[in-house]
Amino acid sequence: MTEQADEMSYEQEMLQMLAAAVRAIGSVAPGNTEIVLHDLRNPEFSIAEIANAHVTGRKKGDSVLAGLRKDKAFITALEESQERVTLLPDYETFSRDGTPLRSSTAIYRGRDARPFAALCINVDNNGIAQALNLLQTLSGVTLPPVAPAPEVRTAEQPHDSIEDLMKEIISNATGLNPGSRRADAKKAKMMAVQQMQERGIFLMKGGVEKAADALGVTRYTIYNYLDELKSVAS
Repeated sequence: MTEQADEMSYEQEMLQMLAAAVRAIGSVAPGNTEIVLHDLRNPEFSIAEIANAHVTGRKKGDSVLAGLRKDKAFITALEESQERVTLLPDYETFSRDGTPLRSSTAIYRGRDARPFAALCINVDNNGIAQALNLLQTLSGVTLPPVAPAPEVRTAEQPHDSIEDLMKEIISNATGLNPGSRRADAKKAKMMAVQQMQERGIFLMKGGVEKAADALGVTRYTIYNYLDELKSVAS
């Protein structure tokens, strides 16, 4: 067996074991806790296993395009690392309808440092907050303040293609940064690239090239934007 074939076999075995773990944990996890396994080798059909899928409305076989908004796991997956497992504990993401979630992600890399799997846990505590507020109202007992549930926006429609999602992202970024100055145009493009990064577009094959075409820049400009965003984040 070649070294490449051996690596593929190792990754496939790991994915099978992680999928079994998702099913086992999901069988006892509370209903507000989604557990999802992504096969990052196939981002077009990345969800390899999922439990409590109603939390985000996704299903097995969905692509990374159906993922959460502001998910820094996709950003981390693009970064170079020699760690076999990168853990991202307890960070905030948002579902397609704007509901805030508490998320934790473990990213698994192969021997070549390339990410091949992501095991994610997403918890929707919105119902708990509403229940506590109701109990406080009914009992008259003063409980520690619970942040009110955010206004839920209209759910985003699933996108049929990477191009459709990019058009929406670019439109949103341009709307938030109107103006004809060069600085305004760059700010809008930078915001669009950041949102594309958070949605996992650059994990897709040809994602950088498609983004460059959509924004009217070169792929080297996209890489420069990504480097700038990384510098700002650090």
